[in-house]
Amino acid sequence: MSDRNVEVCLDRFTWRMLSQYVSPWDFEQLKQKIQTWEQWTPEWCGFAQKHAEIGAKAEAAGHRLTAGAAYIRAALYYHWATFLSVQDQKQWTAAMEAMGACWSKAAPLVDPPMEFIATPFDGISLPGYLRRPAGIARPPLTILVPGGDSTKEELFDFGEHILKRGIAVFAFDGPGQGLVSAQRKLRPDFEVPIRAVTDLLAKRSDLDMNKLAIGGISYGGLFACRAAAFDERFKAVVSVSSWYTPAGRFPTMDPLSQTGLRQYMGENPQAVQDSITMKGAAERIKAPLLQIYGGLDKASPPEHAHRVAAEVKGPRTTLVFEDGVHVCNNLQHVVRPLIADWLADTLKPLK
Repeated sequence: MSDRNVEVCLDRFTWRMLSQYVSPWDFEQLKQKIQTWEQWTPEWCGFAQKHAEIGAKAEAAGHRLTAGAAYIRAALYYHWATFLSVQDQKQWTAAMEAMGACWSKAAPLVDPPMEFIATPFDGISLPGYLRRPAGIARPPLTILVPGGDSTKEELFDFGEHILKRGIAVFAFDGPGQGLVSAQRKLRPDFEVPIRAVTDLLAKRSDLDMNKLAIGGISYGGLFACRAAAFDERFKAVVSVSSWYTPAGRFPTMDPLSQTGLRQYMGENPQAVQDSITMKGAAERIKAPLLQIYGGLDKASPPEHAHRVAAEVKGPRTTLVFEDGVHVCNNLQHVVRPLIADWLADTLKPLK
């Protein structure tokens, strides 16, 4: 069973990892080193530490951009160290905290830098980071929502493309995501925490909240759609590889994914999945909606996009890339710039 878990992760999520700052060479080395599931987290953490050390040396030498990139890579390696590997909570928490430490080191070094913002919600704080494009006093803003087993760190590259179009980016972990999952589990009405985040950002004077967009990947795409359905402040919506509803998926999922979902969704993931839906919400979306799906994606097949589009009242564009996997991570060089261009065309930021 352990070897099967390794095979599931390395084969099924290859493109997801390689599109998120994982070196192809490191990936090949990890495939050789990780033979049992118990090795997954320690081996990824070992490689993460190597990149953190590269960052520290570059920072000491005054090479800020090199250091920032190395810390970003290290943080994402720690993310993969925790990915579905939740059986040892002490080990999982330590890797999550190490990811946060690397992210903090990267924050002032990347260009543009990250500003950390915590949103009070339900007795806890939802951590997020804001990046604003240089030279624009009040840029438009896109809020990015991670998926069910992803975190705000995994959206960094999406944000890079959007920033280059003159649009600020805010990504955050909500209930059930990242370290927040140890305190609160994912909820079907995710538009509620999204509204709390939006309300907090709306108090700022350095963002143009009249040009506000929201986007998400996987579960985050559905939640972005729900947020736009119940909050007219959103002027554009992007959903990548999501669902009309994920109801009925849990019994067909592999055991490793089922275990991971208990970390993110609680002891009854099936009940949570079955209660997440666009029913009653899709028809309320008036803002322009862009949906992107992969034709090879068995997890969230394109018929879900067509079902949402059939009920949406506002402008909608649905693109299916026939050779795309989940979140089209194998086509990231095509899809992520396309999303950024669509947001720029829709929000029309000042140049």
